[in-house]
Amino acid sequence: MNHPGPGPRPPGWRTAKAAASGVLAGVGALVLARATLGRDVVIGGTFIGLAAMAAGASGSLFLTGRRRHRGRPAARRGRVHPVSWFTPVVGSVVTVVAWALVAHSSGSGWVQAVGVLMAAVLAVGIVGPALPARRASVTCTSCPSDGQAGRPVLLTLRASGPMRITPRRPKGAPTEAAGAPRGTRTAEVRLMPARRGVAASVVLELATCAPFGLLWWAKEVDVALPRPLHVAPRPTGPGPIGSADDPSPGGSRRWVPAGTGEPRATRPYQPGDRRGSVHWPSTSHVGSLMVREREHLVEDPVVIELVLPPDAAEAEAVAGRALTVVAGHLARGRTVLLGTLEPDGHHRAPVRDRVDLGRRLARAVAAPVRTPPAGDDR
Repeated sequence: MNHPGPGPRPPGWRTAKAAASGVLAGVGALVLARATLGRDVVIGGTFIGLAAMAAGASGSLFLTGRRRHRGRPAARRGRVHPVSWFTPVVGSVVTVVAWALVAHSSGSGWVQAVGVLMAAVLAVGIVGPALPARRASVTCTSCPSDGQAGRPVLLTLRASGPMRITPRRPKGAPTEAAGAPRGTRTAEVRLMPARRGVAASVVLELATCAPFGLLWWAKEVDVALPRPLHVAPRPTGPGPIGSADDPSPGGSRRWVPAGTGEPRATRPYQPGDRRGSVHWPSTSHVGSLMVREREHLVEDPVVIELVLPPDAAEAEAVAGRALTVVAGHLARGRTVLLGTLEPDGHHRAPVRDRVDLGRRLARAVAAPVRTPPAGDDR
């Protein structure tokens, strides 16, 4: 669940150039229509300007080879940017230009005054949300320690003001942090992790369209979690997983401490021990309460060595099969020794329960691919 590093210039720059080309083409067509068709021709000039605007934008997109990018690079994170700005901006420009033509043709002062007021409102509505979007911030106050891929994970956030919060990594449904115009408020966000892993932070998009709701401005921020989130893999059908009995020395007879069973030894009394377990001969010999410690025989543990392939999709499938197999052994009461390769090294330890199993599989990584040295043809 690591985030990608810095990338090249966002492909949205191509869309910006296309929009600028369309606006320039539309304004030029309006001026040309006014000059050639006369001062009283307004509707025809407007249609000509819109057609030229669409043609200019389409031509710019075609010539620059517009590409739809997947995810914004980390270099853009924290920068305020407009969201789906083409339609609001172009519509406002067309409205202002058309009104200016009407005001110029009529010559009435009140029409010109209304046009100036409308242009000011549109300018504030388009540019104004950039300031509250820049100041927007959230902190995570509560999150679970464990989750599973494909299941929702609920986060509790404290937002600095009214805004729309959209989880980006991991993905999730957008939510509104509504309330008074000022002051902090609490919002709950549902994440939907697609893959297993351990997340120390999440990437959220904070967006606002205040004060008039004409254009959304947003920015992406990294929000630290109060505790690491371990996302276990999806359980899948059991498959070919290498398992074997524990080859540790000492034979196959394995004894563990228990409350009842065969006598094992004596030990000092501890709070909670039954009075019937007191061993009086040892007590009189030592001078303090001694109790009998018992044990019973258990079967050999199951040893599973998890080896993840380098491919991410195949690793998810293998981890899901391991979850199904190990959980089945745990449900039957068997002891499982699970070996996994984690970022800090190889670990081989008993699995205590389903929670411990999910965390072990969330931390598991694939073995690094070793490339032969240069010049080695073997």
